[in-house]
Amino acid sequence: MSVRSTLSRREFFPWLAVLSGCSTGMSSPSLNRPASIVASTGMVGDLVRELVPPSLGEVTTLIRPGVDPHLYRPTRADLLKVLNARLIFSSGLHLEGRMDALFERADRQGRPSIAITSDIPEDLIIYPDDHSGRPDPHVWMDVSLWRATLGLISRTLKDVFPEAQDEIARREAQLSDVLARLDKTVEEMVASIPEPQRLLVTSHDAFAYFSRRYHIPVESIQGVTTDSEPGVADIDRLVDIICSRKLPAIFTESSVNDRGLRAVVEGVKARGHDLILAGPLYTDALGEPGSPADTYVGMMLENARQIVSILGGSTAPLDRWTESSGNTHSSSRYLFKSLSPAVKMCEVDH
Repeated sequence: MSVRSTLSRREFFPWLAVLSGCSTGMSSPSLNRPASIVASTGMVGDLVRELVPPSLGEVTTLIRPGVDPHLYRPTRADLLKVLNARLIFSSGLHLEGRMDALFERADRQGRPSIAITSDIPEDLIIYPDDHSGRPDPHVWMDVSLWRATLGLISRTLKDVFPEAQDEIARREAQLSDVLARLDKTVEEMVASIPEPQRLLVTSHDAFAYFSRRYHIPVESIQGVTTDSEPGVADIDRLVDIICSRKLPAIFTESSVNDRGLRAVVEGVKARGHDLILAGPLYTDALGEPGSPADTYVGMMLENARQIVSILGGSTAPLDRWTESSGNTHSSSRYLFKSLSPAVKMCEVDH
């Protein structure tokens, strides 16, 4: 199921003016030049980039590392990139809510706009108990579900680039194998956390899919989106939980303000308990280039490493991943040794 939001009239009409002004300058994608392929987030862009043979075109990601996609407003440059793209890939499920109208317009103008989560069965989509009726968009936090989006991406690319079907299929199979191994590694790491400390507390509710897949309870100070501030009751509730569990740490997120969590730390310490403010974890955006989380696989491994090591689990599965991938743990990329040299991302010289 694909869920696209609609903008309010107040938000949409300024866009419409810009779009109308750009429309005469838009060019039809040429079949004789490399295609421009746009991805909304780094998590989406990583999958698409690994499936696209370099000769076909360049994959551009709109939302930069460390930027919250829930709150992101597209720039004029973004509008031009989308409206001149051959293909647009987004995550969907309302993650890029302020960009949905733009994606829909591009789709109507013959530039296919694909929400890659639209192939995921409805019964696997989580709907929070906040009465909003909106789905939780953080599907990529369950590696097995993110892996399931490869089929739709691959089919779309094959339809647009039939001359590269075999190469795209080869890349899909290789990437699918990498993600299956990643899923198993994260599962084994989280399973090693001792039961008393098996609780993940974060800034906002981005870990529901992670919780369900890897069997660790989660609590957060904000809901699925970050467009509201936590209240005193939210802070007090978390302080009660942390003190009763004697939890050693809570985790900030790279793209979310940590002010609320700092208030939680103060509340816990006021009751005589020590609490580490750890992190950041990477949820809505990848890390900066050169960081351990600057790719999707790196992001998931870095999150698992932080959570497991701080909550008392074992990082041995990560060590095995590192050994089998031919990398050192300090490498800025954990990624895809199996893919061709043109897109290989696991061996980066420093």
